[in-house]
Amino acid sequence: MPARVYKTDKEQLLAEGKLIVSSTDDAKFQHKVELVNLVLSGMTPSALSEFVCESKNTITLWVKTADEKGFDALRTKKQTGRPSKLSAENIASIKSVLEEDNPKKYGFNVWDGPALSAYISREYGVFLCVRQCQRMFHSLGFSLVRPQTFPSKTKKGLEEEREAFKKNGRNKLR
Repeated sequence: MPARVYKTDKEQLLAEGKLIVSSTDDAKFQHKVELVNLVLSGMTPSALSEFVCESKNTITLWVKTADEKGFDALRTKKQTGRPSKLSAENIASIKSVLEEDNPKKYGFNVWDGPALSAYISREYGVFLCVRQCQRMFHSLGFSLVRPQTFPSKTKKGLEEEREAFKKNGRNKLR
């Protein structure tokens, strides 16, 4: 197999690689740079692949990338994920509607997952499942508050209602 012809000076690449290894905190990037440095120092990718958990082709590709594009091209790119179905403006307007705390104005008794899902579907034409709407509540800074169905201990004069609730259940209270 013919030796690689480098586009950048090997010694310059090696010096840059050594500087990066001593200054970076990113472990994956450091691992890649260290292996490229070993190849630049004279080890073969096939010999290296026996000792590290990388294939010969992967190491060769890293050397090629560092030579042609520089060491920064070896950094791991940020994973963007699936784009949001709602724009930032839509989410901001949803938050302002929720902060009004007047669900009856929009045809709902309380703001919960099903109500928010229906509201978003009606207003923006975007379907979000109930669980995703519950996550949205959390990401917007809201928390779940369940309505109290049991007569409160702190309110005086409700002892009879509490006893009736205990005996008959909440359906018999009404």
